[in-house]
Amino acid sequence: MELQKALESRRSTRAFTERKLTRAEIEKLLRAATLAPSACNMQSWYFYVLADEAERAKLKGICADWIASAPVVFIVCTDRNGIVSRFGSRAEKFPVQDTALAMENLLLKAADMGLGGCIIGAYKQEECTKAFNIPENHRIVALLPVGEPAREIPATERKPLAEVSSYIGAVPEDGEADTRKPEAKQTQFRHTSLPAALFEGVNMRDAVFDGVDMSNAAFRDVDMSNAVFGDADFDPGEDENIEEAEGAVNFSGAKFCGVNMATAAFDGAVMTRSRLNHCSLEESVLTDVRMAGAKLYDIDLDGGDLSGVNMVGARIQCSNLYGASVKNCCFAETHLENCDIDGLTIDDVNVKEAIEAYLKAKAE
Repeated sequence: MELQKALESRRSTRAFTERKLTRAEIEKLLRAATLAPSACNMQSWYFYVLADEAERAKLKGICADWIASAPVVFIVCTDRNGIVSRFGSRAEKFPVQDTALAMENLLLKAADMGLGGCIIGAYKQEECTKAFNIPENHRIVALLPVGEPAREIPATERKPLAEVSSYIGAVPEDGEADTRKPEAKQTQFRHTSLPAALFEGVNMRDAVFDGVDMSNAAFRDVDMSNAVFGDADFDPGEDENIEEAEGAVNFSGAKFCGVNMATAAFDGAVMTRSRLNHCSLEESVLTDVRMAGAKLYDIDLDGGDLSGVNMVGARIQCSNLYGASVKNCCFAETHLENCDIDGLTIDDVNVKEAIEAYLKAKAE
C-alpha cells in the first residue's frame, strides 16, 4: 500500500473480528514500530505482546472491556533510564516522544495490512503493571489493541489547515519556479580553490574533499556525515607549521557550527586552534589528528574512536564523550567542563571508574 493511502485509510478501531494474528504478522507490526526515529537512536521503547486470550482477559477491570476482545494488545512502555542518565531532566520527555512515533508507525503498518488499532491512554497504571509483572524500569505509556476491523469505519472530518497551522515568514506560492539544483548522489571537491567560502545549511553527506583550498572557510548547519577528507587545506593563513603533516587535512583555525560529521574519517588532520560548536562527530574516527588549542563546545563524540590525537591545551565544554575510545592521545593541560564521560575509555581504562577509584583512595 502506498504511504498516502495508508495515511488516509488508518482508523481508530475499537471492534474486531475473531481472526487471530500470527507471530509473523505481529512481528511485522513490531518491526515497523522499531523503525521509528528516536532520541539519540537509543530506541527507548519496549513492547509486551498479549496474544494469549487468558492473558488479555486480565485487562478487564484495568481498562475498557472491549480492549481485551482484540486479538493482540501491545503494552507500550518506555525504558527511560539510559537516555535520562546521559542527558538529565531535559530528556524526560524524549522516551514518551519515541514511543508515540513508534505507535504511529505500528498503526500505519496495521493499515497497510488491512488491520486497525487504537492508542489507549485510559487504564489503571499500577494494576496493569502488577497484572503483567512489568519491571520498574519499563513505564507503561499506552495500550494498543490491534486486529481486523469488524466493520468499515468512515473517515472523521479534520479541521481545516488554516485552523491548526500558521506560516511564519514568507513561503513560495504555487507556480513559483524552484531554482534549487537537484541533489547530487555524491559531492566531490578535487584540487579546487574555494578561499573564504561560506557553507550554510548545505548537505555534503558522503562528500569527498581532495586537494581543496578552503582557507578562511566557515561552516554553519552543514551535513558532512560520512565525508572523506584528504589533502584539503582549511588554514586561515595564520603562522601554522604543518610541514610534518604534509598531505593531511588542515583545519587550523577553521570554524564549524552545527555541522554533522557523524561517522566521518579524519586521518592526519591538523585542527589546531579550530572552533567546533554544536557539532556531531558521533562514531567518527580521528587518527593522528592535531587539535592543540582547539575549542569544542556541545560536541557529540558518542562512540567516536580517537587514536594518536594531540589535544594539548584544548578546551572541551558541555560535550558528549559517552562511550568514546581514546588511545595513544595527548591530553596535557586539556580542560573538560560539564562533559558526559560515562563509558569513555583512555587506553582501555574506563575514565569514570578511574576517577571514582582515585577519589575513593584519596578519601581513605
